[in-house]
Amino acid sequence: MLISTKNILRHCSVFTIGLLLFFSCKGEAENKLLEIIKVKEIKIKPEVLTIPNPPYAHLIESDSGQYLFYLNPTSMSLQFMNMEDGKVANEIVLEYDGPNSMSRRSGIAGLEDDKVWTTFRPHAIAYFNYKAEIQFKKDIPSGEVDITYVGSSFQKGLHQYGDKVFGMQPLFMNHHGMGKEDIQKHSLVYSYDMVSDQTIWYEVYYAKDYWDNGKKLSEFSWARRGDKLYISPWYDHEIQVFDMQQEKVTEKVEANSDHINSFYYVNEIPGTHEEGLLNILNNDLYGIILYDKYRDCFYRFFYPGYTDDEEYAIDKLWMLRNSRPFTGVMVLDKDLNILGEHIFDKFQIHANSNVFVGEEGLYLSLNNKNSPDYDEDHLRYMVVQFEAGE
Repeated sequence: MLISTKNILRHCSVFTIGLLLFFSCKGEAENKLLEIIKVKEIKIKPEVLTIPNPPYAHLIESDSGQYLFYLNPTSMSLQFMNMEDGKVANEIVLEYDGPNSMSRRSGIAGLEDDKVWTTFRPHAIAYFNYKAEIQFKKDIPSGEVDITYVGSSFQKGLHQYGDKVFGMQPLFMNHHGMGKEDIQKHSLVYSYDMVSDQTIWYEVYYAKDYWDNGKKLSEFSWARRGDKLYISPWYDHEIQVFDMQQEKVTEKVEANSDHINSFYYVNEIPGTHEEGLLNILNNDLYGIILYDKYRDCFYRFFYPGYTDDEEYAIDKLWMLRNSRPFTGVMVLDKDLNILGEHIFDKFQIHANSNVFVGEEGLYLSLNNKNSPDYDEDHLRYMVVQFEAGE
């Protein structure tokens, strides 16, 4: 079965990656191995200085062309870059003092029509226009548990449905001081009603057995399909479906990767930064979930644990943590049935950020910082689709 909206096979090269020796200890596979269809590769020289994996990257496709919307950390501005020539077509220059100050910004939470959603510290939501003028801002009060932070990104964004704006708070406020019973007090989803001026925290929690085998960390991303949000934890298999119209979880699905079997349990604070980074690197975790409206499917990224005989300095450990050695992707249909999985070559892609969906397929950054092909001067993408094997 080809997960595609049109036949482009004659323009593509097809290759399959096994890594059977590396994953032989993971047990017998149950999910299908997906073949990857490489549509094309893109190499862009930005007109202005930026980094190879800019944060909050989001593809805009219009009649006038393709544009990459992202935060440029060098200029601290939001830019719309033409994907053909690398020129900046438009720029939102952020202010850091005065009534439109972004100095306490905690993330960019999405792009909607002519406004940009954002979050602030300690906990507020807002949006501003293309002139960087804040047009709406509202504090978010705590629920049953006092919160100190509401962050965001394009994979952890704000979603407006009718008069309500839905947001997330995935982090435990007191990981080491909590007991297992406290998990069901940490609500993960809130909404703010722009008409009634009310905030609601919903009965959406990590699974009751989340800490049965030890204290896992807390984090998730989500994706939107219509009136539903798909909550995908990084340290658990289960995906929850939150219905924004009904304002409740309507479905829970076990979406297990064959390669995710050993989560990181943090029962005690690591003795050193190096120890903590090694523990993260050695264990498995999930990552970003994306919805593909063109093929009506989901992509759930995952990272198998990695070990070798080398001893690394702490700066190298940070690089390995941020651009994992091995990256996989699980493809799920609209009902969250697993269509299959694919493992990319070692250091082939960077998928912690700077991944997005377009009409031609899934855009993957080829700038893994640990790769010998890492290119500081260009944005590099591989556009892919997937085909289920026999």
